[in-house]
Amino acid sequence: MKLKQSILVGAVSVLAFSGLPAFVAGAQADPSCVVSARGSTSGKSYTVKFTSNPCGRKARAYLGCINPDTFYKTKKYGETISGNGSSKATCHPDDVIEKRGHQVYVPGQGWTTYIH
Repeated sequence: MKLKQSILVGAVSVLAFSGLPAFVAGAQADPSCVVSARGSTSGKSYTVKFTSNPCGRKARAYLGCINPDTFYKTKKYGETISGNGSSKATCHPDDVIEKRGHQVYVPGQGWTTYIH
């Protein structure tokens, strides 16, 4: 058991260090509170439509933007909503979209990012 825990901790550490998303089970602990979303890109913007949010959790669009000249990275967030609806995040005109997705606020855990 201790060996399995060490391997899991090591794997998550490597993923976190490499910048790859490391998802931990239970981020939305209550299965009846799962948020469903789909997104679409238009130019420098990403719009997320939240199609199911049964517990009314706070949710928002998420963009990871990067300037191709300076490699400076920024994070952009759309309007925070509760329940169903849409949220739109937009990168600066000089930036390109590097990552896109949405975030859900889980009480006691904070914001969890889901990359699309």
